Amino acid sequence: MQHRPTARMRGFTLIEALVAISILGMIGGLTYGVFARSVNARDRAEVITRRYHQIRQGMQRMANEISMAYLSYHKFCEEPRSETVFKGKHGGTSGRIDFTSFSHTKLKADANESDQNELSYFIDRDKDVTQLQNVVRREQAPIDDQPTEGGTEQVLIPNVKALSFQFYDEQNDNWEDEWDASSMDQRDRLPLFVAIKLVAENPNGKDETFVTKTRIFVRKPLLIMGSSFVKCMD
Repeated sequence: MQHRPTARMRGFTLIEALVAISILGMIGGLTYGVFARSVNARDRAEVITRRYHQIRQGMQRMANEISMAYLSYHKFCEEPRSETVFKGKHGGTSGRIDFTSFSHTKLKADANESDQNELSYFIDRDKDVTQLQNVVRREQAPIDDQPTEGGTEQVLIPNVKALSFQFYDEQNDNWEDEWDASSMDQRDRLPLFVAIKLVAENPNGKDETFVTKTRIFVRKPLLIMGSSFVKCMD
């Protein structure tokens, strides 16, 4: 006597198995798509965050170091071994600023160095990709008699389109496109404020403008009374 299998005893048919596999595949595909989009969004957010952080840090460093600019009468007039300077120009899209400051950081505890240095900020072509421009930072410590030359250069902000400066003249109550502390009109004076304007490509491939201002605190040349130094008549 043979027993016919009941519905509970029968397995899946081929069609049922194919339908189940298809549904499982669709669910897996949808899950993978959501996961892939989440990973791409995270990577994109990291790229955007890293780019803006790079620009903000570079702008903040320029502002901090310019705020510590200074001039000094402390030099040997007959044979100067050091020269302080503050020269800046708007430059349209390729501004430049050269100055001496108190912003040098000693990397070794016993290094025979002070906090004085020569600094420059300017735009230059990338050495590897000539179509790109970078904001370059030049530093030399200690200062010498050629404060706009020498030292080491490093890329501060890569892939920028323009860099410009403006200088607020407290005496005349206006913004100047150029400043030279050795010139007749601005001799031995520093601006009260310096405006920094940067145009850089954002992560979306579009140009974006970033602006900041910084204040210079030591605006008159240093001269310690009673020292052997005097103001040079040049």
